[in-house]
Amino acid sequence: MGRERIRAWKYVYFCVASLIFLSLLSCAVIQERRENKELRSYLQRGQKLLAQRNYDAALEAYQKVLSLSPHKPPEDEALFNMGSAYAHFGNPKKDYKKSIDLFLRVLNDYPESHLSMQARIWVGVLLESTESIKKVERLKETIKNLEKVNQTLKESEKLKQPEARWEEYGEFREHILRGQKFLAQGNYEGAISENKKILSSSDSRSPKDEALFNLGLIFAHFGNPQQDLEKSIEFFKTVIKNNPKSSLAEQAKIWVEILQENAGLNHLLQKLKQVDIEIEEMKRKKTQ
Repeated sequence: MGRERIRAWKYVYFCVASLIFLSLLSCAVIQERRENKELRSYLQRGQKLLAQRNYDAALEAYQKVLSLSPHKPPEDEALFNMGSAYAHFGNPKKDYKKSIDLFLRVLNDYPESHLSMQARIWVGVLLESTESIKKVERLKETIKNLEKVNQTLKESEKLKQPEARWEEYGEFREHILRGQKFLAQGNYEGAISENKKILSSSDSRSPKDEALFNLGLIFAHFGNPQQDLEKSIEFFKTVIKNNPKSSLAEQAKIWVEILQENAGLNHLLQKLKQVDIEIEEMKRKKTQ
């Protein structure tokens, strides 16, 4: 009889222990689901804000995911999305270095993540883009230096033969002066107009080589909102072709060489921007 009571109590204890275990397990599952729901909520909020180009708020939402889910998914998604935000061409605080670092964290910490391949591609593209930007900056500096050299040469030419030069230009003197004045003031349209007036003249004395050269400079100018390197190259090539004996022909050759390289880099940057746009459009459609 005593043994049966002991067995009964053991059975009761076992049932109670099982109930406690199941209760704790259930609570843990509920808590985990609640946390996952909260994490997903922050991720969705970040994606929505990113689509709205509210970059700071989107980054805050993703940062919340990092604080709630350190060293485990969906931290990989938050890191990836933060990398995308810092790489976005529309972000005024765009930072390719931060973006690369975030994508590298995805690769290093979550090599099995479904986002690892995209992160790898992003790193390659951004590294190439960063190098291209550096080259563009160096080319801009070269352009500035060439403009200074060109201005120095013009001033030197004025000092050597001012009267003969202006006498040769005749009525076109005013167009040249106004064009130079407009360019110095940042009035690119006005400068273009004055130089085109010279090109439209049938007078053989018109300094078409200088007008063409000036148009090349105007369209290459980094401050010109209508900057067009292809047009600039064509104007310089026309100087070389139509005026091979001009004192400006050699300078035009240098400009063509530099601008062709610059145009290639700009084309690459435009392609990268287009990739950004397409990726953002795909993300936007997924969140709808």
